[in-house]
Amino acid sequence: MKTKFGNYLEKMMMKNNYTLEYIAKQTDSSLSVVGHYRKGIRIPKDDFVERFIEKFIRIDKEADEIRYIVAYDRTPDLIKKRLEKKEEEIKSKKLAEMISLPVLGKAAAGLGHINFEDNTRIEILSTIKDVELPKNAFLVEVSGDSMFPTLSDGDLAIIDPNQNQMRMIEGKVCVFSYHDQTYVKRLKINKNEVRLVSDNNDKKRYSDIVISGEELEYLKCYGAVIESRRKH
Repeated sequence: MKTKFGNYLEKMMMKNNYTLEYIAKQTDSSLSVVGHYRKGIRIPKDDFVERFIEKFIRIDKEADEIRYIVAYDRTPDLIKKRLEKKEEEIKSKKLAEMISLPVLGKAAAGLGHINFEDNTRIEILSTIKDVELPKNAFLVEVSGDSMFPTLSDGDLAIIDPNQNQMRMIEGKVCVFSYHDQTYVKRLKINKNEVRLVSDNNDKKRYSDIVISGEELEYLKCYGAVIESRRKH
């Protein structure tokens, strides 16, 4: 198995078009020794590492990373496996955390029209750690496939209720109610009308909902879709 320093050295040489001869000359090393380091056959000694850093590295953080990977290469395999397992555990904890959000019923993304309901259930989802969700965010379950491939039947869409002004949500996928029926559609605004548009290309089945004039009073936006989760 190739050493980490061998991988680093090979990528660095390819990126900068450096030859083995050039690396050997700059680090006052033999050509065969540098070749062994690049192939991962041998692990570099400390004096080579410091000469290499002095000649080629200008950023302290990168220098520390090189010293770390050399130290890692010298570590016995049993300890390496333990370190890798620990790093994966730490990484997974940093990447995601669990959140709970209320599911406020279903929104039609098809031919059927399903009314909004209040607090039908709570769903627990994983989310990126330290990424703050909007205040009062909630979930809506998508019904139908008129928004495919953006959203599919059964998807849970996370809604930002703060994005609810018509000019603010132009072009976005949002949850709307119109004459007491709830939809998840993309908003398009023309001069004298608005359109609730499906992303599905089958326009014979999923024609636009066109609203204008006094009918606009019956249109309400509950918020924009900011994420979706697909259940398999």
